[in-house]
Amino acid sequence: MMDTIASSEVGNLERTVDKAASSPSISSSPESSSLERPRTYSRPRRIVRSIQRHIWDDPDKSKEEKWFLFKLDLFLLSSACLGYFSKNLDQANINNAYVSGMKESLKMYGSELTYTSNVFTAGYVVGQMPAVMLASRVRPSILIPTLEIIWSILTFCSSSVTNVSQLYAIRFLVGLCESGYFPVMIYLIGSWYTKAERGKRVALFYCTAALASMFSGYIQAGAYSGLDGVRGRQGWQWLFIVCGVISLPIAFLGYFFIPDFPETTRAFYITKDEAARQCARLVEEGQKPLGHNPWNRKKLLRIAKQWQFWVLPMGYFFVQTSFPSEQPAYALWLKSTGHTVYQRNVWPTGQVAIGVVVQLLAGMLSDSPLLKGRRWPAIVVMQAGTLFGAIIIAVWNVPDTLKYVAYYFTYFAAGVPGPYFAWYSDLIPHDHEMRGFVIAISNMFSYIMRIWWTNAVWRTIDAPRYKAGFIGASAMGVAMILLTVLLRVLQSRDDKRRTDDGAPVEETETKV
Repeated sequence: MMDTIASSEVGNLERTVDKAASSPSISSSPESSSLERPRTYSRPRRIVRSIQRHIWDDPDKSKEEKWFLFKLDLFLLSSACLGYFSKNLDQANINNAYVSGMKESLKMYGSELTYTSNVFTAGYVVGQMPAVMLASRVRPSILIPTLEIIWSILTFCSSSVTNVSQLYAIRFLVGLCESGYFPVMIYLIGSWYTKAERGKRVALFYCTAALASMFSGYIQAGAYSGLDGVRGRQGWQWLFIVCGVISLPIAFLGYFFIPDFPETTRAFYITKDEAARQCARLVEEGQKPLGHNPWNRKKLLRIAKQWQFWVLPMGYFFVQTSFPSEQPAYALWLKSTGHTVYQRNVWPTGQVAIGVVVQLLAGMLSDSPLLKGRRWPAIVVMQAGTLFGAIIIAVWNVPDTLKYVAYYFTYFAAGVPGPYFAWYSDLIPHDHEMRGFVIAISNMFSYIMRIWWTNAVWRTIDAPRYKAGFIGASAMGVAMILLTVLLRVLQSRDDKRRTDDGAPVEETETKV
């Protein structure tokens, strides 16, 4: 456990951090000093470097920084995206299995699918907060892969259920095991990358959920056509087996690829000097290190007194409810207007594609020299796009051409969660453990609140117009834009207060 790591290990890291902070910075190395001298580039070369600077990382970083970020992307970011992909694959497969024979096999002729979703949500909500609190005491490189292995085994078991009660039990356990993945990995990414690096990477991590949802449908189609009846198993049963086969190897990669936190890492691809330099870089940005405010009996009370605990979870609820994805509204409208089955299935995938592209662009631009790590402009623009589409559909009596445009615009807000969670590290720089806790609370609060929200405004009988749903999404979109402005004001106030009171506070802080 991380709270029982030898004190000498933490002490060595502390001394290394102090050494890194007192020694010449990376920018003063021979490689970087040469970069400070004027260089002459051809016009095409300048254009390429400018594009690179805006879409990924600054090409003028030192060789050490580039190599370090390359390793971090190759191992941490890739394993995070693969794990999140497998998590959402194992979460979405239940719907594909239901329409591919599971309904008839298990005699799910009532509301059993809804109940299955509810028990999964119950497990997912219950497990998030303990998982994030454990992540600061148990190494994430052990905690997360172990949970992945368990939910992969449970996914295999789903192929052998013979009644609905067994399915309920397995889906609750799957939700419980998957609950920690999203908040812990967002917490880890925010703890390794700096302000100018994390936005695009969180966006890349988040968009894998949409890709998993699409991929699940392709897997089910292949399983149904190619494996149905093989070894006495139906196509829907093979879907769970295939998903488990995909998830299990990814889980084992986590034991080697997840680097824990900078203060406690023992990853094979990160040296002690690199970890120390990264700690120093984050401290320079104002982030407090792991262990600065450890968990104790009064920790929850201190967190509850801070505005981030109340405002950020409410903001994520606005993010989710302003994005009108609870019902397949576009596909149902296409069906009501006489479009073919092919069109009803293919055209809505364009919405997902727009959501992925917009999310990646927003993450890149928020990190770029244009926005310099500011998240709020990207959030406002994406929310405005979805608000435009939602208002048009709520009005309804408009030309069909405008409706087509509006349905695609509604997916602009699919990109909001990436910059929103990337913002947490800037909004909660003063408490490492609190940041992970609030990430979990935000996700939990959104899941719980969306249960009644969906039942209240996204009723199936309102198809294909969903007037109440799109009016509600419009109202939540306005609320999210206003809350984004409020967050920017609160951030500016806190930054000014820390600048004014920085010296006295530093004298009383506890070292790692």
